[in-house]
Amino acid sequence: MKSEKQYWRGFEERDETEEYLEKAQTEFPEPPKKFTGKSGVTRRSFLKAAGFTIAGSVLTACSRGPVKKAIPYLNKPEEVTPGKAFWYASTCHGCSARCGVLVKNRDGRPIKLEGNPQHPLSQGGLCAVGQASVLDLYDSQRISQPEIDGKPTTWNDVDSRVRVALSERTGKTVLLTGTVTSPTTRAVINEFTEEYPNFSHIEYDPVSYEGILEAHQELYGRRVLPRYQFEKAQMILSLDADFLGTWISPVEYSKGYSKNRTPDPEHPEMSYHVQVESRMSLTGSNADLRIPLSPQEIYRLTANLANTVAKKAGRSARFGSHELPIDKNDFKELVARLWEHRGESLVVSGSNDVSVQKAVAFINEVLGNVGTTVDIANPSYQKRGNSEAVQSLLTDMQSGEVGTLIISGVNPVYDLSNGEDFGSALEKVELTIGLNDQRDETMEAVSVHCPTPHFLESWHDSKPVDGIFSITQPNIQKLGDTRTLRESLSAWIGKPADNYTLIRNRWEKEVFAQSGSKENFQTFWDYAVHDGYVDLSDTPSTQPRFDAGALEPVPKIEESSGLTLLSYQKSGMLDGSHAHNPWLQEMPDPISKVTWDNYASIAPETSKQLNIETGDILRLKTGDGSVELPALVQPGQHPSVIAIALGYGRNITKRFHGVGPEWIQAKPTVEKGETVGERITHLFPADSDFMVEVEIEMTGASTELAQTQTHHTLDIPEKFGGADRQMVRESTLSEFAEHPTHESGHSQEDLQLWPNDFEYDEGHHWGMAIDLNKCTGCSACLVSCNAENNVPVVGKDEVRRRREMHWIRIDRYYSGSEENPDVSHQPMMCQHCDHAPCEPVCPVLATVHSEEGLNQQIYNRCVGTRYCANNCPYKVRRFNWFDYDHGDEVERMALNPDVTVRSRGVMEKCSLCVQRIQEAKNEAKANGVELQDGDIQLACQQSCPTDAIIFGDMNDPESKIARTMENPRHYRILEKMNFRPTTGYLSMVRNRESTEDGDSHA
Repeated sequence: MKSEKQYWRGFEERDETEEYLEKAQTEFPEPPKKFTGKSGVTRRSFLKAAGFTIAGSVLTACSRGPVKKAIPYLNKPEEVTPGKAFWYASTCHGCSARCGVLVKNRDGRPIKLEGNPQHPLSQGGLCAVGQASVLDLYDSQRISQPEIDGKPTTWNDVDSRVRVALSERTGKTVLLTGTVTSPTTRAVINEFTEEYPNFSHIEYDPVSYEGILEAHQELYGRRVLPRYQFEKAQMILSLDADFLGTWISPVEYSKGYSKNRTPDPEHPEMSYHVQVESRMSLTGSNADLRIPLSPQEIYRLTANLANTVAKKAGRSARFGSHELPIDKNDFKELVARLWEHRGESLVVSGSNDVSVQKAVAFINEVLGNVGTTVDIANPSYQKRGNSEAVQSLLTDMQSGEVGTLIISGVNPVYDLSNGEDFGSALEKVELTIGLNDQRDETMEAVSVHCPTPHFLESWHDSKPVDGIFSITQPNIQKLGDTRTLRESLSAWIGKPADNYTLIRNRWEKEVFAQSGSKENFQTFWDYAVHDGYVDLSDTPSTQPRFDAGALEPVPKIEESSGLTLLSYQKSGMLDGSHAHNPWLQEMPDPISKVTWDNYASIAPETSKQLNIETGDILRLKTGDGSVELPALVQPGQHPSVIAIALGYGRNITKRFHGVGPEWIQAKPTVEKGETVGERITHLFPADSDFMVEVEIEMTGASTELAQTQTHHTLDIPEKFGGADRQMVRESTLSEFAEHPTHESGHSQEDLQLWPNDFEYDEGHHWGMAIDLNKCTGCSACLVSCNAENNVPVVGKDEVRRRREMHWIRIDRYYSGSEENPDVSHQPMMCQHCDHAPCEPVCPVLATVHSEEGLNQQIYNRCVGTRYCANNCPYKVRRFNWFDYDHGDEVERMALNPDVTVRSRGVMEKCSLCVQRIQEAKNEAKANGVELQDGDIQLACQQSCPTDAIIFGDMNDPESKIARTMENPRHYRILEKMNFRPTTGYLSMVRNRESTEDGDSHA
């Protein structure tokens, strides 16, 4: 007879039970060696893993990091409160734009990035890549220590080997980097040059901007990018430049662009934006007038514009005779608008052809834009690469003239069109050194690995624009034994110094000397670190002289008889340097809404001619190679163009199809080891500017793209409500000036979902509004929401099954003709209805209404019936189908401890960042003050580069949200259905005279 169950006398006895051993082995499959007991788990280690101990040793900014020992505070630092967030000003390194950020740090680890509203460039905005870069920090597959020939080693061994190679001076020594915007790094490179005369430094950019650089070198004597100031432009003409998406500095440009895009009844004015392009870009989707042309036609239009503007100004036309590619009357109107807005217009071009960029620079010069919307005296120092120098380097490597090659922060084996040749040539170099934190294609080919820290782990400085210096400060102790390029070069010239000392000393010699500050340097430095930047751009400057003698004709490029292959960058992937980031892989492309893939975009007209449908696998062949990709029929694309995104086919993305503690745990749909998407740079000649003729072959195979949106129009018949049920409301500027108010109100007051209305006479009543005129569809809010609310990544297969978990989506709708449609972007999240249809149908009251107007989701109650999702007219609820693994101790450090990590089988949705609301209320209460409008910034709101999202207390008549609701453009979706959503929208206004200029949704 079995004895009755006895209670354990203690945890040690519990550790020995068979039941516990089985559970512990499941929970901790590979316990650290220091664990003891049969299970490998002691009481102390169990409690530590379960999170019952407090992480101690939260140190200063330069030494915070993961805790080795869990101990309580004996003497708590005065400035540290466990569980309370600290914010540090810093600089984002997600791309070369160097936007200012505020880093949220909890218990010694950064968990969230927000835009720094004081930064003179980004002014509080932050793009999707910047938001996602915090996840890169916690990538457990980063290189954590130096290696020689694939074996771990020490920095002393690395330094000894490099010094010997450099001292022997056999062959050239070359440093290959991306564009260096750091003044300190440039100073160290100069010192390195003095030490080793046979040394040269080459910069290159995966996506080149040399056309602009060389044009301004010849015309103005300065090889720089102008600083384009969109906030000063009333007339914008973009010739295939995606300045709201990926071109040079999109956050800065989006912030400036949006400032002139909000008309009101008293001042019905806004800037006029014309986009000329070959494919549908994010910028083109926001234009008032979009003109689809082939690349060859854009060349001809540019030359005609330059010639015509020259004649109007009484100057000689020097750009050659070209056939006009658009209607003469439309062309005359375009020129007239540019001429009318002399001094407050802006013409930009995405072409990399020097003659085209000279023509564009000439147009801006003649229109008087230089010195207002185009600043050459205080230029941008981004994208200063020299691709010709890289090709010369390749020739020297192949001939054996290079003895030592140092590659830092770039991936030429992947980036270059002839990257395979570069990889082969590396074998002929005596010593190859790679400085990066990822095992990319180039790092796999070099002999010495020198891992570099993430920008959140180290000190850095930047000078992205003349007169503006930015500081990056560490927010966590280094997660590996890493070192910056500055530190390595300093060590190799026999002057070892830590990163902080190098930067601080350089700032004392350079930045402080320029500032003219009467304070001592320590005070100046403290302010710079506190603010994250120093702005010295107010210094008077003179625009350089224009040399008209350097002008030249725009070359005549014959229209291709076949198809032209174009490459472009996606706003999430850019050049592919963040392809290992799952948040960005699962972010839907703002136009196509496809995740986890690149594809061949093809125009509707061409698809009909060739009998191609979305998902058909095409074989695309150029003279330099071939690739197989699925097709995507893309409205608005020119019929002669095939467009494919760069940045895919990275070896580093093979991780997403394996097994183990990854962020992706969905069922793989391809063989293990296959990359995400396909590399396409090998399809282009080295001098092609990523544009070449292409042939298409049908393979007969097809696949399903992982799209988050497969409906693209909003054509609601009148019998079903028509205009009253339109999700997106639009008008033209002339119509808005005459009739600014939308019809609204509740037409079914007698139909009540609850017996009584909710009353908000006292306390708060939270609400949101989104300005559709400002929303560009960039999706920064989506990634910000992921980071703030621990939204899981589900993978390609689950997205195909419509099981993505994003709490906010950006709906994209087309209207008008498929050859050149109008596009609308609409963020959609839980509308927090005061008469919420989801609430009365929940059998367990898991979704309830708060006294402050929030529709709350109580996870512990939810049993997963999904009645609420079926009853939601906005379709914004997400059912969590799986438990997504967070077992990797490094990767789970990215989780926000203020938000529950949801388990399988529960419904989740936008909570209006209730944790932020509660934190602000508690802070105000603790300080004995009233909560002020603007004290609460939601994650989506704070990241938005265009300030399109407004949030606040609708009970406060002086709040911004209350004033926004009085705007005649304000409306709510399905308002006449009486759901009473607390989220509203400001209707879109296009700068047109009438609806004849384009179609509207309503």
